[in-house]
Amino acid sequence: MTINISEILANPSVTREYEVAPDFDVRELKQGSYPVGHKETFVLTIAKEQEEVHVFGETEIRLLIPCDRCLDEVEMTFPIRVDFRWNPDKITDDVGDAQDITFMDGCIVDVDKLVTDEIVVALPTKILCKEDCKGLCSVCGTNLNHGTCDCDRQVLDPRMAAIQDIFQSFQP
Repeated sequence: MTINISEILANPSVTREYEVAPDFDVRELKQGSYPVGHKETFVLTIAKEQEEVHVFGETEIRLLIPCDRCLDEVEMTFPIRVDFRWNPDKITDDVGDAQDITFMDGCIVDVDKLVTDEIVVALPTKILCKEDCKGLCSVCGTNLNHGTCDCDRQVLDPRMAAIQDIFQSFQP
């Protein structure tokens, strides 16, 4: 969803409220593609106060993300709190002076990009279905949270291969 704010930018002091909702059912991030479990409509307020533009609003979104150990889906809730100010007259193309406004393209505010930026910031580095997740068997792929397998999962240090050969020669 996009909002044209040219009217707001043209006036010295104006406030507008927009009822918006993220316009996606799957969120594409660098780590992967995640289905949306829940999203809701929220009020995004855009105000011009003197020379600054102020964008603010709150919502929450839930994504279904696979557990890093067992790959079961985990519903992660991301509280989205947007509170962004910038001076449109001070945006330049110079590398040192540019404000990082990724959700703006001219006079258009991209709500989906705004919400996605907040999700990326809040995304944890490790996602687990539970603290003591046992993960998958490295041999057969069984989810060890749901059952066990008879695989030999002993991980040997490859640097010790020569000594293992010596030990195996002494076994009856």
